[in-house]
Amino acid sequence: MHDASAADLLRRCREAQASGSDFPTIWRSFLKMHPLVIGLPSHEIRDGAPLMVIQLWTGQKLASSAKGFELI
Repeated sequence: MHDASAADLLRRCREAQASGSDFPTIWRSFLKMHPLVIGLPSHEIRDGAPLMVIQLWTGQKLASSAKGFELI
């Protein structure tokens, strides 16, 4: 059930971004209050690229980069 919820959250983020929303808007609109989200976003560098990373209760992380959103 959690994986489907994480996938649904990813889909929602991608749809919002495709509609022109930036990360701060997506965060304020629904991410910060979503029940899967733990705490505040953090920063990571992966493969030389900066990411905004959000820890999820599923143990996964939702990452936002210049390439878009992904689960890591």
